[in-house]
Amino acid sequence: MPQSIKQIKNRIRSVENTKKVTGSMQMISVAKLNRIQGQLLVLRPYALRLENLMHNLAGLAEENLSEYFKKGSAQAPAALCLISSDSGLCGMYNQNVLAAAQEFLGKNNFKKIKLILVGQKGLSYFRASSLEIVNSYIGLNAKFKQDFCDKLTLELTNLFLSGQAGSVYLAYTSFENSLTQKPVIEQLLNIQSRIVQPIEYIAEPDLKSILEDLVPRYLKIKMQLVLLEAFTSEHAARTVSMKTATDNAKDLLEGLVLFRNKVRQAGITQDILEITSSAEALRG
Repeated sequence: MPQSIKQIKNRIRSVENTKKVTGSMQMISVAKLNRIQGQLLVLRPYALRLENLMHNLAGLAEENLSEYFKKGSAQAPAALCLISSDSGLCGMYNQNVLAAAQEFLGKNNFKKIKLILVGQKGLSYFRASSLEIVNSYIGLNAKFKQDFCDKLTLELTNLFLSGQAGSVYLAYTSFENSLTQKPVIEQLLNIQSRIVQPIEYIAEPDLKSILEDLVPRYLKIKMQLVLLEAFTSEHAARTVSMKTATDNAKDLLEGLVLFRNKVRQAGITQDILEITSSAEALRG
């Protein structure tokens, strides 16, 4: 007999424990997903309207009235802020955004690049590279904190405004639904001026003052949106991953129980055959 009943029972017990763990992690991820997804869906319309308003006002200006719109020095390095997770068990979430970032860096052939990394997985990936890591943030565990968002926004804008970075890009995962999340690479600074809708505005006191107040507000909301997109995607990916693991454990468990029953039945049959053979031998 290849495996004893005891060995099979031990394996069944191990799979049952694994199934309990993955099931619990799935429920926790679902609860976290529902909570942060609500914040994301509330913020999205506001962020879009604010972005459109800013672009419309900037498009009306005869000149760049804000330093955020001015093109940075071509000699200055670019800055990339990459958002990954602090822990694993979330499927292809990290691999996808890291692959997109690596492809982006390869295509653009930046002379120099500064990295700002959010999440342990991104830090572990780029730590061995020759790229300069300006700062890294770990331990967030996909929990949105407004003070961290403001700190990160200030750091990225200071890199651009001080001339330490000629442009600033974001690499994160955009949330579409519980099953679909896409890696995104987009430019944060300098802001590309464009008219979204041809609307005439009456600017009071003046366009420059409005943009000076509106653009920093937009950047904070944009970073808040990006972090919520990334964290929601992470929880969604982990929910799907844990559900898949739980389903696989359930299927494996059913197979092991069936195998145990077959082994037990084979053992009983073997015992009956031995008893019958012994009785026949005694009967002579």
